[in-house]
Amino acid sequence: MLQKEKFVEHNANAVAAGRVAGVDPIEQITKRCIRIVNTQVDEMGGCALCRRHEFSRSGFGPRTVMLCDQCEKEFHVGCLREHDMDDLKEVPKGKWFCCHDCKRINSSLQNKDPDIKWRLICGRRASSIEAGSLLSQALSIFHEQFDPIADAAGRDLLPDMVHGKSTREWDFGGMYCAILTISSQVVSAAAFRIFGKEVAELPLVATRSDCQGQGYFQTLFSCLEGLLGVLEVRSLVLPAAEGAESIWTNKFGFNKVTQEQRNNFRRDYQMVTFQGTLMLQKLVPR
Repeated sequence: MLQKEKFVEHNANAVAAGRVAGVDPIEQITKRCIRIVNTQVDEMGGCALCRRHEFSRSGFGPRTVMLCDQCEKEFHVGCLREHDMDDLKEVPKGKWFCCHDCKRINSSLQNKDPDIKWRLICGRRASSIEAGSLLSQALSIFHEQFDPIADAAGRDLLPDMVHGKSTREWDFGGMYCAILTISSQVVSAAAFRIFGKEVAELPLVATRSDCQGQGYFQTLFSCLEGLLGVLEVRSLVLPAAEGAESIWTNKFGFNKVTQEQRNNFRRDYQMVTFQGTLMLQKLVPR
């Protein structure tokens, strides 16, 4: 019994619960709660890059703290400059965002009813006025973003690809057009074809000029990739200009195919290839 009493005197929970004579339990509980809260506060906040809490109280300098208007993280102006995120010379007027994604998310949230939809249209079977209008908009975007794509006779191949037509030299009958619309207006489009369970090709992608940089193609690509996954298509290939290779590899997870793989694809499938492009491939996630 004596040993129990001595143990209680040194037990923090017993002290806080008021089981030790001469100790105010309320005071002990308050002290313990304050100690816990202070620990949490110390671990929160501070610059998201260097994790330090110090900041400049006056003027504008490296220790001035910027607060992102979307993710609400704090950043030292100097840390932003060191990490090549932003080179601020003064406090920005209006809203400030730490990265492109935060700016995109905020912009999308401001539109309370964006009416964003994605559609899949088979050009050769499109008979409705609505489908025809959407394909015409997609074709306009492709013409806006691409140099003329012509056959040996100089004939424009883009309309045939979008509308799934066949010619003496090319068969685009299996081509589909995936589009992303906002309030029935096409903002991003992709022409693709599924050859079977092994592979699909994505020869054309484009986003309307005034809608670029807002994440619309990423949204469209995610929808298309999800569809291919449901259909259990193994891989997706595309022709990429050398200047765009890093975007496809770094942002979308594509890899450059070997010359042997390229030869096999061209031997087994009538894929669309453009002069001066690289062939990239990605395994479709399941």
